[in-house]
Amino acid sequence: MNLTPRESQVVELLRQRRVAPYAELARQLEVSSKTVQRALAKVGAYASLNGNSAYVTLKSVPRFDGRGLWVYEQRCFSRHGDLPHTIRALIEQSNQGCTLEELQQWLGTRVHNHLSLLLRREEIQRFSLGRQAVYTSAHPAKHQQQQAARQPPATVAPWEPAAGKTPPLPPGMEAMDVIRLLLQMLRKPGASEASLAKSLQAQGLAIHADQVRQAMAFYGLKKTTP
Repeated sequence: MNLTPRESQVVELLRQRRVAPYAELARQLEVSSKTVQRALAKVGAYASLNGNSAYVTLKSVPRFDGRGLWVYEQRCFSRHGDLPHTIRALIEQSNQGCTLEELQQWLGTRVHNHLSLLLRREEIQRFSLGRQAVYTSAHPAKHQQQQAARQPPATVAPWEPAAGKTPPLPPGMEAMDVIRLLLQMLRKPGASEASLAKSLQAQGLAIHADQVRQAMAFYGLKKTTP
């Protein structure tokens, strides 16, 4: 790597500044923008994802986080490359895909147009979650995994009886009385009302044949012949 004296000045100034606009480096050193670009191409540099890509830093400066991003004074840089490549990389490495709002928060810039372009190129997919779009990998298996991870777990509400409502019962009978009567009718399907009442009386239930008849009429039940 052979730098001219002017190119060396560009690199040294940027090393001191850490992050600076291309134009400011050229203006401060009174060199052309091509000289700045040529110097940085030789040593390696990252352009900012936001700020119209006007800011630059040397490749040795950033300390990237787990997403591969580094933010310095509100300027965001990426080890993945330019903005489209970074958006795709963030979506691919996410366990549950990314929303527009998440991407814009991380990158500090608007990404809607880039997402639309990636969708048209079929480099990513998306699905709807309520009113929100979630962007996922273009690979079918990865897409399904991300969609499943983003979906909220299904919940089943516990059953509760309607307030103030009780099951209809024949006049003068409790629920357990009706249950015992129905069980007796199952055991003796052809028995008369009097026979059913007598059997229940033997079990300690105070019931008479007229009540059995009323209960059967109440529920529309009929005696059956076995």
